[in-house]
Amino acid sequence: MNDQKKNQTPNPDEFEAPITEHLAELRDRLIKSLIAIVIMTLIVFTKVNYFFEIFKQPLHKVFPEMKLVALTPTESFFTAFKIALLLGFTLASPWVFYQVWKFIEPALYEEEKKLLIPFVFFTTVFFISGGLFAFFGVLPLALKFLLNFGYTQLDVEAMLSVSSYISFVIRLILAFGITFELPVILSLLSRLGLVSPEALVKFRPYFIVAAFVFAAIITPPDIVSQVFLALPLIVFYEISIVMAKILYPRSEKGKEG
Repeated sequence: MNDQKKNQTPNPDEFEAPITEHLAELRDRLIKSLIAIVIMTLIVFTKVNYFFEIFKQPLHKVFPEMKLVALTPTESFFTAFKIALLLGFTLASPWVFYQVWKFIEPALYEEEKKLLIPFVFFTTVFFISGGLFAFFGVLPLALKFLLNFGYTQLDVEAMLSVSSYISFVIRLILAFGITFELPVILSLLSRLGLVSPEALVKFRPYFIVAAFVFAAIITPPDIVSQVFLALPLIVFYEISIVMAKILYPRSEKGKEG
């Protein structure tokens, strides 16, 4: 198996092609992805009132009487567009991830090209799982902590604008959706021989620190969402180490030894 791997070579045209061809390929993949996202966004926009009611559920779960208000004439429209864009991207994500794979595919070995379906499936599943975890698990806790803090510590009565609330929700969903992709990305890099299990183990202490720094930057400024983001990152990193030991090419393992 090792000899076969060594004898295999990526598509030589990929390396001989000028940079303009790579850029043209990237442009085509981006256009195809954007078309899918636009179509799905428009479809969601026709039923955006239904999805808006769903987006309000985490707030009403902890503060049933609280109402959202619009502070500008355009706020409601752009809020609806934000919701439609997020859900449009989510629905189009299998096609988007497929385009990502097709862009990098020419540089892969033949046996590595067979990872297309697992890559598209798991990137989609993990992204959606991260968003659902944020929406149903983290968001109610974060809202309860933040709004109660304002009331108890500053005696501030909360009145949320619809734009600020939806932006808060979308930011959390995207943060967790991206975070949940970590095992897929590191497992893929390990399978391609680009990241070794030994390197991941050595980098573990630095990653733990980086996870909390990343969580503090990307999430709203509250300890609840930061911890809930950093902990899955660390857990997923440990899972990635295990997956790397399973998937790392044997020929590369021999070189490491």
